[in-house]
Amino acid sequence: MNLSFEPPPPYDLGPDPDLGLWLAEVARETDRIVHLGPDDGRGHGQLCWDVLEPTGLLRPHCGHCTHGHGGPRSAQQADSALKIHVPPQEAAPWIAATLVRNLVFRGEEGDVRPVAEAVGAGLVALLGPQAQWRANGCVAYREGARGNVGWSPVTEATFDAAVVGIGNGHAVVIVATGED
Repeated sequence: MNLSFEPPPPYDLGPDPDLGLWLAEVARETDRIVHLGPDDGRGHGQLCWDVLEPTGLLRPHCGHCTHGHGGPRSAQQADSALKIHVPPQEAAPWIAATLVRNLVFRGEEGDVRPVAEAVGAGLVALLGPQAQWRANGCVAYREGARGNVGWSPVTEATFDAAVVGIGNGHAVVIVATGED
């Protein structure tokens, strides 16, 4: 997927300047949508909506058809889709899975899993132990699904996985999509 919007400018990552490099590398290698910025008061759903809006992933690809599409139609619907509250101590593996797991074909994660795990740990540390993390389901983080890989869509893609965190003055949105 080639996105037609400008990536966000570099962001102050506090004591771990390598985190930004890792995050950019994983996003580039895995073709994920990744946003890291300041917590400016937006809620999880609004933040996710605002990050996804410039990508075109919130609108039907055809633009004129009459049948329904699966994604949310508003920030409030995106907020409702992000219904899983992920405890901060469990957020790192959710992040890593969302960054690297193929949502369509099982077993394909590429060579960036160790980097994704480091990025997940770094983001959890950056947002702190009081951060609030939310996800839209277990399509990426199957370990927590107990056999069920259900999710509530946050995009128009056939499959998607989102993890959104807010804490310690920072906000992060990570979204993976897949088409079969």
